[in-house]
Amino acid sequence: MEKDTGKVAKATLWYTVSNILLRGVSLFTTPIFTRLLSTADYGIASNFVSWSNIILCFTGLSLTTAVLRGKMEFKEKFKQYLSAVQALGILWCIICCLFMLFSMDFWCRLMSLSRTCVMAMMLYVLTFPSLTFTQIDLRFDYKYKGNVAISIINSLGIVVCSIGLIFLWPKQRYLGRIIGNVLPTIVLGGWLAFRIFFHGKKLVDLKYWKYALKLSLPVIPHSLAMIVLGQIDRILILRFCGESENGIYSFGYSYGILLSVVTNAINDAVQPQMYSMLEKGHEEKIASFSYKLMVLGGWLSILIIGIGPEVLKVLGTEAYFDARWAIAPVVFGAMMQYMYQFYGVVELYSKKTIYMAVGSCLAAFVNYILNIICIPRYGWIAAAHTTFISYGLLMLFHFYMARIAYKKKIYRILPILGITVTIIVIGNLVSYMYQWNPMCRYIFLASISMIIAIYLKNEIKMILGKN
Repeated sequence: MEKDTGKVAKATLWYTVSNILLRGVSLFTTPIFTRLLSTADYGIASNFVSWSNIILCFTGLSLTTAVLRGKMEFKEKFKQYLSAVQALGILWCIICCLFMLFSMDFWCRLMSLSRTCVMAMMLYVLTFPSLTFTQIDLRFDYKYKGNVAISIINSLGIVVCSIGLIFLWPKQRYLGRIIGNVLPTIVLGGWLAFRIFFHGKKLVDLKYWKYALKLSLPVIPHSLAMIVLGQIDRILILRFCGESENGIYSFGYSYGILLSVVTNAINDAVQPQMYSMLEKGHEEKIASFSYKLMVLGGWLSILIIGIGPEVLKVLGTEAYFDARWAIAPVVFGAMMQYMYQFYGVVELYSKKTIYMAVGSCLAAFVNYILNIICIPRYGWIAAAHTTFISYGLLMLFHFYMARIAYKKKIYRILPILGITVTIIVIGNLVSYMYQWNPMCRYIFLASISMIIAIYLKNEIKMILGKN
């Protein structure tokens, strides 16, 4: 049993590391590309990424949700199920891409991208889901070496290809960045798609298709709402405050949202254990496990807030330094997003994905209304606080929806509120300490870290293989 526990912990640790690498490559390489690209080139490349995420919501049918649940539902027949679901996704994506091809001029104008960029986007949305499907399969089987290999190949490929193509096309550097960003994923995703078909040997299965669509279609509005939650504040700041203020806020937001790169990786890594506990009816273990992971997320939140001013000085110039005041509320919002995903696991296990869509759409609507009211009155800083409030409401919504979906009480509101309030109070105190000598702040952070390390000592030992 201890050996199995160590294996699970080791796989969880390495999957978290690989997922951070895969998701965070664009953030970690920002200082490189801000120096290689003009602001206009950087803006075009960022626009491509934003539109790719939106288009992927429609072409991908959110089938990742169905793959997650199907891994538990079909078990011995999962290879066939995955092959059929991938065939469904590819078929639908090809239909969408043909529609875009026949109206190419419209899409180029809408997205403010060239034909070459739109074509690259089509290939990207066609192959990217296969990479995600493969990682889910490996994650639930605790085959962390395969996950690490995929992450390293894809991440290094993106960096090397992007830098090489930027120098190859010095007059169209944005194109080098865009093609370099998608080419490794297209090649790797294409190979993994072939691999899934080879092992599953099934293309059309109406039973599998119906099961997948029933779970995945309600998640599409959820995915779009989450994009709105992440983007609408900057659109409205640009409209009401101007380009300079939007640049300052976007800079601080990009740093604060770093928490999501880490916490999303942690959440993905522990999902197999949580689903296993749900299958066995171990509700108390799930609650205890989740509370400790919430404390871990809170600790990471405080650290990111604490080192914020020094990191911003490294990444940007003095003109952007006011962005430090956006860090705390943005981090709090990311923390609320992390916490609600624990309830989302329960909803998905109970096959109540419609709850995810309803909650996210309501949160996006509240965020839009609050931004419309507060940004003109209080300026760009209001957007950080309205995003935090919206994610907080989303967390509470999913807390209660998980209870309705699962029919049993897993989580209790008092421990969650206690963790949340503690994080907010300490985080705001650390943010206030920006005005003090930095040494005071770092001594405080070290003290908090020691307390949390003592609280989580058993979990840390297990992860390090010493338990």
